Amino acid sequence: MNIFEKRPLALILCIGLGGFFLFTFDITFLRIILIISAVLPCILSFILKFDKSRQLLLRVISAVLLLSFLFSFIYFDLTFKLYNVYDDEVEIIGVVDDISESSSYTLRLTINVESINGKRTPGCRVYAYPTKTEATGIIDNTRISFRTTLGGFSDESMSFNLSNGINAYANDISNIKIIEYTNGDLSGRIERLREYLTRYIITLSDADSGALLSALLLGERDYLPNQLQLDFRRIGISHILALSGMHLAILSLGIGKLLSLFGIKKKLRLVIISVFVFLYMTLTGFSVSVVRAGVMLIISSVLFLLSRTKDSLTSLTLAVTVICVATPYAVFDISLWLSALATFGIIALSEYTGKAEKAKTRSKKIITYLIFGILTSIFAISSTIAISTYSFGGFSILAPIATLIFSVLAEVIMYLGCVMAIIGWLIPIGALLSPLCQLVYYLAGLMSSAKFAYVSSNFTFVSALIITYSVSFFLFIILRLNNPKKAMKLILIFFAAVMIIPTAATVGENYKETVAYSGGYKSDLMLVRSKNEVCLINSAQYSKNLVYDALDLLEDANATYLDKYYLTHYSWSLDDDIETLLKNVLVREVYLPYPRNDDEDTILKLIYKSVENTNTVVVIYQEYETVTVGDYSINLLYSAPYGETSMNAFSVCKRDTVYLYLSSGLLASKEAELLRKYASLSDYIILGDHGKKYKDKIYLDECYEDLDGLVIHSDNIFLKQHNMQYYIDNGCGIWSHPEEIIYFLSE
Repeated sequence: MNIFEKRPLALILCIGLGGFFLFTFDITFLRIILIISAVLPCILSFILKFDKSRQLLLRVISAVLLLSFLFSFIYFDLTFKLYNVYDDEVEIIGVVDDISESSSYTLRLTINVESINGKRTPGCRVYAYPTKTEATGIIDNTRISFRTTLGGFSDESMSFNLSNGINAYANDISNIKIIEYTNGDLSGRIERLREYLTRYIITLSDADSGALLSALLLGERDYLPNQLQLDFRRIGISHILALSGMHLAILSLGIGKLLSLFGIKKKLRLVIISVFVFLYMTLTGFSVSVVRAGVMLIISSVLFLLSRTKDSLTSLTLAVTVICVATPYAVFDISLWLSALATFGIIALSEYTGKAEKAKTRSKKIITYLIFGILTSIFAISSTIAISTYSFGGFSILAPIATLIFSVLAEVIMYLGCVMAIIGWLIPIGALLSPLCQLVYYLAGLMSSAKFAYVSSNFTFVSALIITYSVSFFLFIILRLNNPKKAMKLILIFFAAVMIIPTAATVGENYKETVAYSGGYKSDLMLVRSKNEVCLINSAQYSKNLVYDALDLLEDANATYLDKYYLTHYSWSLDDDIETLLKNVLVREVYLPYPRNDDEDTILKLIYKSVENTNTVVVIYQEYETVTVGDYSINLLYSAPYGETSMNAFSVCKRDTVYLYLSSGLLASKEAELLRKYASLSDYIILGDHGKKYKDKIYLDECYEDLDGLVIHSDNIFLKQHNMQYYIDNGCGIWSHPEEIIYFLSE
């Protein structure tokens, strides 16, 4: 197709953006390779015989790459990473932009830094983690000063924090002082305006309709039910809820048609639409994807006004370049790349179908519209599937058809919503809007309820397949082909394979008999899978951050849903844990022990409230009651009531095979004798890192016969040397005191 033919500027900008992004990785070997690759085109232009235009293009490409490398080095290595610039303690003055809870006793403040050690540093932002006592009196838009040392982020959180423009985190905060309370900057006022419009929209309609419309028009997703957001993610249409170029295009197209009805000429229409685009970008808080689309549309309008031509590809690459020049940290924002690449794929499709013969009859027009809609989804997905696979570990097989259906519904809802916002106080348009919104909720829930709507791509051969497909797809777009129709058929067949093979792999994985154990810092999890049922058992001391350990285990096990989430005891943050889990994975049932005191009754009521707007059912079980997962049975053997300890014990059995989990403190408790009897009948024993009440060292004197596996994940339990040798001689696997483990005990 060669989409870059006669578009040298788009090609140069793409290469420059790629070089800028790759050079942000501080890897010496990679950077040396990149610099050599940048110089090579220039050398080739002198050695090989090219015409003058190609010689010039090669030299320009070399110059652009080297400049992009230099820009990346100056910005990220020398300027952006404040922890590299300031080694010692510093004094920071800044305005608190956002406050959120970090833990039970600390807050996370997002601070727009005004100065460091008296030196102005505009555009810098840091995270600070004061205790709730230290943060007394601090609210949004408070100007504060404090002393601290600046630190960098872990590898896992680096890209996310950089993409949000966070330069560092403040470590060891001291001497916090409130300077003054401010009214906030322009962004704060815009945020309040957006909140007011959201409340106004909700008052003109019902809660569900208002929440959906506010998300589509304003990007306000705080009022959306967690279940709907999960359903949209599982069917691959989360982008419909996130403000993007699609939403801007729908509104701009509607305004353009409305202006044309009043006889306004095209040039003036473009000017009015460009003004609207800028105002809309401002109202939506300059969302990266909206800014990308807005800048692209404005550039296209300017190009048309100046030369009466519009080049979508050049506009797209120029828009992304403008964003990265204005806010270079946006290069780490995955939403920018997903949005830009999806648009790139759609542009490529329009190039391919641009010369196709137009349908003449109504029936053919409808068929053509449907085919083009599905192809649009396929090209958008194909452009982004490598990034989404790497970032999320899975994708939806329903995305092509779901995008077609829900894009149409979203367009109608947005237009009706705009009319309602203008004259809804006079005419009850909300009555028309409500059935459409309810249809969206119903269809999303129906499609998401299929177990394999969302499939795992966390298989080595699937990752290789997707990378191969992505390379083939982009080669199809950028190469000049002798038979593009045949190439298109091959691409579509390849795409079908990319959808079918991971689905088959995920289905096959879920029919395996699996018992997996995962242990990390304060984390004790077991995954049981049998006959297409998946159960996650959590026996840890709960914390909101530890829910992500559970999600990591599910990803490692290629599990994309949970039939049962089995909890061994109550804890103070359990409702938050469950709510966080339900935002990320489909859970059909949550199992909890019968409450034994008033505190557990209170926690249970909070849990019921957390799941009331979801499709998840809470099931209460009695001690020693059996819960089945396929061929396996789970029995809670011991659980301390809330307020005492977090000690617990349970068994997972399949016919004659028994997996026993014991909190470490139980072996020094009054229940020790009974539990040692259970241990003597078990095939696998896991000694977890809980029961912190008991700090004394415990030595395992027993040598259990016919033991197949022993996992010691407790810091205060030790195995004597002669016992260890006994187990090794008898073929028993032993894992002792690992820092972090994931073991598939049976598969």
